[in-house]
Amino acid sequence: MITNKALYKQCNERPLSLYVLENRWRVFGHILRRDREIPANKAMEVFFVPQGDKYRGRPITTLPVVLNNDLSRLESSTYYLKTFKDIENLKKIAEQRDQWRILCTRIQKAAEALQSDDYDAERR
Repeated sequence: MITNKALYKQCNERPLSLYVLENRWRVFGHILRRDREIPANKAMEVFFVPQGDKYRGRPITTLPVVLNNDLSRLESSTYYLKTFKDIENLKKIAEQRDQWRILCTRIQKAAEALQSDDYDAERR
């Protein structure tokens, strides 16, 4: 039996989820650099406005939740995506493309390390 990790290594490829993560952050940076009046930026602002009582049940998986999970994988990270102020901080970083690229690379490396750990745990 061949494992996914061995197959990726043999084919000299990465898991599709890492490509999705990379492109998700590239598009997010593009949106952050755009004007505040575009629908995507308005939707992000509305997302962080308190909506009243919490609902019961499973938490909703939304783009800000997924992006925050990506950020939480970083070791000693000072970046979060839980409030509108956090979006403003990320906008400042996105405007400086070199810093944004560094942040995106750190996120990708953390995800790769996590997947590598997952594959090693599966083999045991």
